[in-house]
Amino acid sequence: MKRTAIAALAAVMLTAAWAPAQAGCVPWKSAGAIISQNSLVPGNVIYNKVQSKTGGKVISATLCESGGKFVYKIVVLGKKGDVTNLTVDARTGQF
Repeated sequence: MKRTAIAALAAVMLTAAWAPAQAGCVPWKSAGAIISQNSLVPGNVIYNKVQSKTGGKVISATLCESGGKFVYKIVVLGKKGDVTNLTVDARTGQF
């Protein structure tokens, strides 16, 4: 249990440093208008899909755009404390 808590804390700290530094990215909570305007897969659908497929918990998510392509950058904390960074196509939901 203690190792999982340490891993979770480390993941949050790494995520906090990683997410804002990404150029062209916005926090998930601020992405609603971009999602609507560009007919992207809604964040809640991606959230549920990622958690279902990975068995972990989404601890951070951002929506990023580069050259007209939109992706969700998601950090998942696994059941054993492992941290996974995923990139999900925001138009198709594929990762």
